[in-house]
Amino acid sequence: MPNLAAVIVAAGVSSRMGRFKPMLQVDGRTMIQRVVSAMRTAGASPVVVVTGYRHEVLEEHLANEGVLFVHNARYFETQMLDSLLLGLDALPEDTEKVLITPADIPLVKPETIQALLNAKGDFIRPICGSSTGHPAVMSPALIQRIKDYRGGGGLRGVIASGGIVPTDVPVDDFGTVLDSDTRDEYAELMKYRRRETNTPQPLQLDLRIGLYAETSFWGPDSAQFLELIQTTGSMLGACQCMHISYSRGWRMVNEIERQLGFQILVRTPGGNSGGGSELTEQGKHLLIAFQSMQEEIRTTAQEIFARYFQTRDGGLPAGLPASGGQGLCPWTPPAL
Repeated sequence: MPNLAAVIVAAGVSSRMGRFKPMLQVDGRTMIQRVVSAMRTAGASPVVVVTGYRHEVLEEHLANEGVLFVHNARYFETQMLDSLLLGLDALPEDTEKVLITPADIPLVKPETIQALLNAKGDFIRPICGSSTGHPAVMSPALIQRIKDYRGGGGLRGVIASGGIVPTDVPVDDFGTVLDSDTRDEYAELMKYRRRETNTPQPLQLDLRIGLYAETSFWGPDSAQFLELIQTTGSMLGACQCMHISYSRGWRMVNEIERQLGFQILVRTPGGNSGGGSELTEQGKHLLIAFQSMQEEIRTTAQEIFARYFQTRDGGLPAGLPASGGQGLCPWTPPAL
């Protein structure tokens, strides 16, 4: 096998999902753990994980997985292709083949990856039915060609422009096209896994924490929005990261300020130096207080959840990964 490496892109904000996609679970393991394991099983070394949003969470979570981290500090204003290039730049010079994949494609079969590696071409991708999927296998010879591309559409745009000629490998593997950009897509992925394995998924705790005054006005989406405003220095930039309209962003801020009775955002008009937005001191305190409270509640809630929902043999808590998530099984109610 030629010197094989892998690049996993995990820099996105996961705004449409509402939860951080790499940490979603399948079979009691997180998606990012499953994807890293698939790349390792295929023989890839090194495995590069490109982080962005919540990079500290991923670095702590994968600390014992032996992966190489590359951080895209400009994740909020760059595209997936930019993150991919950062990962490719980190590869050893003697790399001959690269597996590339996003972090939310956790159900690809090992035989599919092997079929891709056995195929010939500079850019090899799976085709399931009429849809192209992941992962892809590429030659490092294409890196400069990707860097020179100036159009839109990311990697698909490079291919469409003729900059890359793909080799399509037909596969009978629906896992190559199942991602989790939204809650509905995650649900479909889990249903597919149930059909494939005929085994229930381990239970997970579904916990959403919000704040209520006159009405419910604040939740995880609000916190993420303020966090992105603080990161990007722009409400427009935060709206773009979260795939919401600018008017919706304003309505969210106005309603928060109305119910709280104080200003959370300082708006700077545009001009020669450009406009922008930043949190007020009260806004910063609100965000930090909510995030700290949210983490404390989640930690305590997981401990309570673990007490009530145990594995059949009384071992590991159902739905809580430990040492790669091994040993989990579906929950069975205790005898009354």
